[in-house]
Amino acid sequence: MRTLAAPALSALSQPSVPMASLIKMVFTGGTVCFNTTGWTLAWGGDTYLAVGQLGEIQEIDDSPGEVKGVSFSLSGVSSDAIALALVEPVQGKPLTIYTAIFNPSTYQIADAAIEWAGKIDVFSIDENGETCALRVTAEHGGIDLLRPDVVRYTDADQRRLFPGDLGFQYVIDQSDKQIVWPSREFFKLYG
Repeated sequence: MRTLAAPALSALSQPSVPMASLIKMVFTGGTVCFNTTGWTLAWGGDTYLAVGQLGEIQEIDDSPGEVKGVSFSLSGVSSDAIALALVEPVQGKPLTIYTAIFNPSTYQIADAAIEWAGKIDVFSIDENGETCALRVTAEHGGIDLLRPDVVRYTDADQRRLFPGDLGFQYVIDQSDKQIVWPSREFFKLYG
């Protein structure tokens, strides 16, 4: 259940409510944030750069029983704004999309609710010299719950999980051994 701050609930009771999407991508070297307004916003300790009408976010479908990804594109983004994404692998980095609700009289963010959260899957950049077009697809965070946790009863997996544990070091040596208990000699001696 999503809860909003009292100023946001008050703003939602007005006849027209200004809203915007905030996109936050967290990389090792820093955070890159964009918003769909025409001006730069500060919220939650981050600065969201304006992309205005230059961006497009696919409709977010959160149907019950389904885990769907999202894709969006931003054009007209300055080359400096995406420099962080070029210096490291971006697949698997966190991405969050918020819906910001503005106070209708001051146009300050009253509150922003998380609309979608997941991890970046594919990140492509089309550069034309001065500006860039950024295309991103991402997987929902819930998709990890559907992936199997592949751990086998092997020495390598045991040492990865518990360094120094040698409990599985002879598993492969003993996997094809045929063990007969008690042996035939037992019955010849005591039979």
